[in-house]
Amino acid sequence: MKTIEKDKVIYGIHPVEELIKHRINDIENIYFDNSTAKSELFELLKLCRSQRLPYQLIPRKNLDKISGTTKNQGIAAVCSYERYLDNDELFSFLETLSTPGLLLLPASVEDPGNLGAIIRSAVAFGVDAILLERKNTTSLNSTVAKTSAGMIEQMKFCKPRNLEKTIAELIRYGYKIVGAEADAAISIRQADFSTPLLVITGNEHKGIPSYLRKLCDEYIQIPIQNKVESLNVSAATSIILYEIHSQRTAK
Repeated sequence: MKTIEKDKVIYGIHPVEELIKHRINDIENIYFDNSTAKSELFELLKLCRSQRLPYQLIPRKNLDKISGTTKNQGIAAVCSYERYLDNDELFSFLETLSTPGLLLLPASVEDPGNLGAIIRSAVAFGVDAILLERKNTTSLNSTVAKTSAGMIEQMKFCKPRNLEKTIAELIRYGYKIVGAEADAAISIRQADFSTPLLVITGNEHKGIPSYLRKLCDEYIQIPIQNKVESLNVSAATSIILYEIHSQRTAK
């Protein structure tokens, strides 16, 4: 199969089957025509569920718009702007690090501008790789690339099929899982960031999803004036990463 172009949309039953078979980590979302009852599409829908791939059932006119053609056979897949590491590649990369690893998981970030700004800060403050959810987070699209000011090319990304399992493996590798929450008891100035870290942030409205909260070893907060309810997620992430970078370089 040919290398997927950036922001590429693949449509048609057989091409999407091949995409799932050979380049599953590059898939951001799969769209199905909600008015078509083809058996081949149903089998692909079951495959999406078993592989934890994000998918949506949408009206035919919307599918035609996404694919750019009416000859899409009722299915289209949108691929990421950047290639994702698979789990083996991620852990092989982490084993090459000569300093304590720093990973970031910006959970439930729906705005591409925010994710682009987060990526830019992550590169500036030494994040080694960014983990992303398969659902509830915006895709690595051209808008994210633009707002990252080109830094998307400098970052490694992983979108695990089973994020909880990947985090459990990180814990076995000695990583501390730190959640950022506004009402946490520990200030970023009091926290110890010297060990390998996975920092999890949530969005401004819902915070960190519950399935990720239960995996955190501790929670940290940014001390702010009481009259400010919360910071924008990209601004908060930048402050946390700056503090980690400052502590580590000082030591």
